[in-house]
Amino acid sequence: MRLYLDVDGTLLRRSGHARLRGDLAPANNLLRFLEWAAAGFDCVWVTSRTRHGAADTLLPVLRQAVGPGDEWDQISRVIANFATPTWSEFKAEAMDLNEDFIWIDDAPEPESLEALDQAGRRACWLSVAVDQRPDDLRRVMELMEGRGMRLAAE
Repeated sequence: MRLYLDVDGTLLRRSGHARLRGDLAPANNLLRFLEWAAAGFDCVWVTSRTRHGAADTLLPVLRQAVGPGDEWDQISRVIANFATPTWSEFKAEAMDLNEDFIWIDDAPEPESLEALDQAGRRACWLSVAVDQRPDDLRRVMELMEGRGMRLAAE
């Protein structure tokens, strides 16, 4: 099963933090969530930072938010094989709406939600907003496991 991942507001918190490394900070349980996701899903970035089909603009942002050290080293290994599809107008363009998937995002564009509605896939989107709910990644892991949604990636 595919897991489409947004970043800002979903995996990274906005508005700065005590580490003073920039405007973004890692969400609570970020490493644990990424390890969990990579072990059970085919993970795909769907963030404006990767819309051109590469993670070259995303990785420096993640590294700055996490900071140097062991945690970043572990995260960079985990996400090394996450896919980065190309899309132009809205995130749902990067998704295969004919297959089973989960999409976590804090603020999907109306066009993406409309595409999900037209495909009968609105329930595939899970709202994850770590700016408002700091422990949202833990909540989503528990929710998805409770629904039996986590399957080993092939």
